[in-house]
Amino acid sequence: MSNNNTIMNTNQQLNLKHILLRALKSKLKSSDYITLILYENWETICGAEIGKKTKPKAFNKNTLTIGVDNPSLSFELGFNREDLISKLNDYLFSLEKEKTFIEKHAAIKNLRFINN
Repeated sequence: MSNNNTIMNTNQQLNLKHILLRALKSKLKSSDYITLILYENWETICGAEIGKKTKPKAFNKNTLTIGVDNPSLSFELGFNREDLISKLNDYLFSLEKEKTFIEKHAAIKNLRFINN
């Protein structure tokens, strides 16, 4: 019985998260909304190892600013910049419910790394 309650609570949390994101979509600038989507799904997109050490901070003029835990990680991620951009864009463009919005407002073309 507790297993069913856990599943129900998880589903309720996911539904609430989806409802809140949809409500914020009309209230936020498109760049802030895209940053929020990325922030909420960051570890899924980048993987747990990178996701725990980095976070998206801002999206402006097709450049995503990413906060990193240390400068050496910025250097390392710089070498994988194109792969990371590809992963991020693939994720954004895979969001069927957001597809038109994302295509109109976002295509990540560059990454900027800053220390947290």
